[in-house]
Amino acid sequence: MNITVVYDSIYGNTAKVAAAIAATLEHENSVRLLSVQQARQANLGTVDLLIVGSPTRGFRPTPQISDLLAGLTPRSTGAAAAVFDTRIEPAAVRPGALRWVVQRGGYAGSRMDEVLRDRGYVRKGEVAGFLVDGIKGPLKPGEIERATDWARSLL
Repeated sequence: MNITVVYDSIYGNTAKVAAAIAATLEHENSVRLLSVQQARQANLGTVDLLIVGSPTRGFRPTPQISDLLAGLTPRSTGAAAAVFDTRIEPAAVRPGALRWVVQRGGYAGSRMDEVLRDRGYVRKGEVAGFLVDGIKGPLKPGEIERATDWARSLL
């Protein structure tokens, strides 16, 4: 399978998750791991599975990931896509009044999934969210292992 993992990362946490996902999948597949900057120059129209990851910033993906997804050529073949984000737990959202936003899908993953479906991609697996400790991280213990399990579930 031809797989491309595209990510944006601010503090390095999303990059670590993306690298773990790519490493898990590359044993039996052709896998490219691309930062969002590299992905702008790549042909993403020929992949069998596009995996996109972003940190959650202001309840959405980074502007760079949003721009990349908005610029994707619509697919008529039903290519597969999966998305993940890095996020803080709802209990850590401050002020507490904003918790209702995240409980209603206010993470980057749900927004990326929506854009990809609008572009003709078929969701593969569940939208995944990997937890960071505070705004800058690090990733919470066990999140890399969860990412590798999630990656395996996509095949």
